[in-house]
Amino acid sequence: MIGFIAGAGIVVRNSIILVDFIELRVKQGIPLDQAVIDAGAIRFRPMMLTAAAVVVGAFVILFDRYSRG
Repeated sequence: MIGFIAGAGIVVRNSIILVDFIELRVKQGIPLDQAVIDAGAIRFRPMMLTAAAVVVGAFVILFDRYSRG
C-alpha cells in the first residue's frame, strides 16, 4: 500500500513539474505544441530516474526479509 501511495505521489509531482515547464516555455514565446515537445524531451530523463528509484526502493522493501513482521 505504501508503494502505491509513493507511486501516486511521484506521478502527481512529475505531472505538476511538466505542466509548469510547459507554461514557462509558453511564457518565453514558444508555441504550445513546441513547448509540449520540448518539455517532454527535457524532462523525460529526470522523470524516468525518479520512477526507477521508486521501483528499486519498493523492490528492496518488498523482498527484505526483516521488514515482514
